[in-house]
Amino acid sequence: MNETRLNKAKLTSRKYQIGITLNIVFIIVEFIFGGVANSIALVTDAVHNMADVLSLVISLIAIYLMNKKPTKRHTYGFYNTTIMSAMINSVILFVSLGIVIWESIVRLSTQSAGSQPVGWLVAVVALSGVVINGLTAVLMNGSKELNDRSNFWHFFGDTLLSVAVFAAGLIISLTDWDWLDPTISIIAALFILFESWSVLKESFEMSTNAVPQRLESADIEGYLLGFAHVVAINDLHIWPLSTTETALSAHIEIDQKADYFKTLDQITTGIEEKFQIGHVTVQLETCDKEHCEAKI
Repeated sequence: MNETRLNKAKLTSRKYQIGITLNIVFIIVEFIFGGVANSIALVTDAVHNMADVLSLVISLIAIYLMNKKPTKRHTYGFYNTTIMSAMINSVILFVSLGIVIWESIVRLSTQSAGSQPVGWLVAVVALSGVVINGLTAVLMNGSKELNDRSNFWHFFGDTLLSVAVFAAGLIISLTDWDWLDPTISIIAALFILFESWSVLKESFEMSTNAVPQRLESADIEGYLLGFAHVVAINDLHIWPLSTTETALSAHIEIDQKADYFKTLDQITTGIEEKFQIGHVTVQLETCDKEHCEAKI
């Protein structure tokens, strides 16, 4: 295994472990004080944070599996577990936020005078959430990897939710606007769903072997046809092995004047360097004279 990749995996695992620990402690605090303060917004945030911790755990498992050596049965290794992880995390997020929205609507429709949250307590707990969620978002920031992006949006959204709950707690402590607590939950949940849609869409596309969003098959086909002696592209496939690794295979027709091995080396090296595709398999096929002339 590449030592650089192993070191990167260790660093990534460490930041996930830190994020999991911080958020488990905060979830316990939110559930306890959410009940004491009678705040659906705090309980909402705790439920959402449970989904996020589960996402971090799933991502951590995927990182471990991705770095296992290939086997005779899994010849590509376990790279695609990172795609599965991103997909599962997105589904978990959508389901948990759907539950949150439903519970908030129920609270709005059944709220009574005695159910008013303890505003100052809500504000204090929410403020600690700004710190915890913000730190976790910073840990996940700066990476293009889909799981990191997914988890960044989870915790960035949580940070915004905590800020909103903090503001709601202050307002509730000064007024009798008890409806504000579940309303804030609904607005925050809808915002997070909107921001997370692109990650769900991309993870679904990757799980169905779609061309990664950073690449265009037409661009690659045009690049291949630009090589001297290349006559046609008969079969081109581009698919993700993981959220960071891409594979390509192609059957390419070349004319009879081409130097087979030189052309093969130019094509594979060119694709790897220009498009950052690490797993390239190219089969060159020499067309007969009449066939080549018909295509030129």
